[in-house]
Amino acid sequence: FLKLFNSSKLGFDLPNAGSKGRRETTDQSMMRDLIRQAYCPGSDNIWEPVLGTWVDKRLAIAAHLFPWRSADLMDSIFGTGARDKLFSPVNGIFLDPAIEHALDRGFLVIVPDTNLEAKDSAAPWEDKDERHQALKDWETTTPREYRIIVLDATPSSMQEAVFSKQLHNLEFNNLAGLHGRRLQFLNESRPRARYVWWTFLNAITQLNWKGSLKSSKSLIQNEVLKGTRYWGTHGRYVKKNILLGFVNEIGHDVSSIAESIMEHAIEEEEEEGGPADQGPDKLGLAVVAD
Repeated sequence: FLKLFNSSKLGFDLPNAGSKGRRETTDQSMMRDLIRQAYCPGSDNIWEPVLGTWVDKRLAIAAHLFPWRSADLMDSIFGTGARDKLFSPVNGIFLDPAIEHALDRGFLVIVPDTNLEAKDSAAPWEDKDERHQALKDWETTTPREYRIIVLDATPSSMQEAVFSKQLHNLEFNNLAGLHGRRLQFLNESRPRARYVWWTFLNAITQLNWKGSLKSSKSLIQNEVLKGTRYWGTHGRYVKKNILLGFVNEIGHDVSSIAESIMEHAIEEEEEEGGPADQGPDKLGLAVVAD
């Protein structure tokens, strides 16, 4: 069983996440303009890709995938030059406020839009190679497509009505109804996969701290394991020592989760051109806890 962790930062012995306080209005305004130019060309309104509809510009958040509060740690986590992408469209996306909150809390995540369900659940091995090939194809596809997976539908905020079925042309009115929904973009602009994956790493860490991954038979753990399959790509997103910190925190009991996390490790020598300390680093955990 996984260890349970209190969600409070007290007692974690984590390094300072470099929280920067309030965002500078000019920086956020610039990011909003850049995201609008990238994702909503030719309109003063905002295209919300999860809902797949135009919304009033006052009703959409220019959401950071990697949090702006920890800007000073981006290079240490992703590699040299990542800090320059903080307010870039590759680290942002327009989201309905309720969706942005659920993503930040780890209740739902964004994953590659590939079909990984076995054609015959009684004989999943028969099309295993085909499903693995689908992930490889996604990595080489331009543009890459994404979908929503709900990891935890139990909070009241996931069940209460937050959408207008008529206004948004939806068959559901709550966040839980987003499960499996494909994101719809207007052009080929997309957020960068490493920052989308970071939100998944954030989610499983928060769920672990709340004890939601304790039972191997829980619906939440089943959805997390499904999410790791969708992110079974070979992209190198985060430095190895940072990911070792997450694996040590989450534990090795759910081995497939640990293995999936480490598949996305950037070796330090790849980034810096020489050997480096590969021991666990808690900087990434500090960002999630901030």
